[in-house]
Amino acid sequence: MVGYFTRAVSSFTYRNFFKKESTYFTAIVVTGVGFSIVFNTAFDKYWNNKTAGTKWVDIKDRYVQN
Repeated sequence: MVGYFTRAVSSFTYRNFFKKESTYFTAIVVTGVGFSIVFNTAFDKYWNNKTAGTKWVDIKDRYVQN
């Protein structure tokens, strides 16, 4: 069962992404851009939660009068 599934996934991946150089290149670029967006969004969310209360946006009201 596992061997059939692995062969099916490998065959699907090869036929749809690696057989032509243009689709291979497109898949790499799309994956890279997608990973970059997801990683940056997740890290920014983590960093904002970790440093909450210490950024200028959070303490500006104490020092600036409108």
